[in-house]
Amino acid sequence: MTCAERRRHGQAVEESVSDTVIANATDAIQIPGGNGGNDVIVLITGASGGLGEVLGRTLTEKGATVYGTMRNPDSKKHDAPFVMLPMEVTDSASVGRCIGEVLQREGRIDAVVNCVNQMFIGSAEEQTIEEVRSLYDTNVFGVMEVCKQVTPIMRKQGKGTIINMSSLGGLLAVPYMSAYTSAKFALEAFSEALYHELKPDDIDVVIMQPVAMKMDRPAAGSHLRTVENVGAGSFSHKMVSQMARDTAASKLTPEIVADKIYAVLSSKKKPLRVPMDRARPLTLIKRLAPQSVIDRMIAGLMKGANRDE
Repeated sequence: MTCAERRRHGQAVEESVSDTVIANATDAIQIPGGNGGNDVIVLITGASGGLGEVLGRTLTEKGATVYGTMRNPDSKKHDAPFVMLPMEVTDSASVGRCIGEVLQREGRIDAVVNCVNQMFIGSAEEQTIEEVRSLYDTNVFGVMEVCKQVTPIMRKQGKGTIINMSSLGGLLAVPYMSAYTSAKFALEAFSEALYHELKPDDIDVVIMQPVAMKMDRPAAGSHLRTVENVGAGSFSHKMVSQMARDTAASKLTPEIVADKIYAVLSSKKKPLRVPMDRARPLTLIKRLAPQSVIDRMIAGLMKGANRDE
């Protein structure tokens, strides 16, 4: 077998592993509905919009009992078909109150899906340490806090599933997105270590790796913005435009990702990582390709961002 053939074979194996697990989900544990006392209790952080809200709706339709979280449910009108509870992931007391409320109502928590996420674009010179710290507080330390508080509950139950949302940024360090991608790298490392820590207790940890999802919202805004200290001629503005174009052209939607998460929750054997779309070949490229290939990929991204609007 030639080197090229080995790489193609490796890619085929890599792409089939998580798909095989997920494809078998319908033959494994189903998320039951009804009031028979066997409902799966799922807590979704960051469920006020985007993927978190869509996931909550999907799991509710599939028969799960879902609790979503947002900073202040009273401040935003929502018609979600699941209970919305207040939680600020950067406040350990707030996290504890929310988890305690679910336990008081249901007696257990079978799965937690961490969808909280903050994102901004800016060079290492433009971004302030305070901005980076704020992003890490949500994307890394907030997720850690939720995991820390739910882990003893799941250990006492003798089972449970924690799903943390990474992204393509957890695989590839992107210029002008150093804060975001480094936070996703940290989340991946934390989640993988947690996976090994909890495996003996029959608690699963899964890292979802979707790419940018096409959503029904403006291309840029609070979910995609520059840092404060950005001049009019900064390349960061072009990167925002490039990310907005990529998002608008994406074939991946929150509904597709939500269905994949449901399949993972329903499967008996859960994979550590579930790469989706372009994250799948990138996983193999990062593992086997020389740095020069990564350099060309980044150069292509920069060239695309630098094109005329």
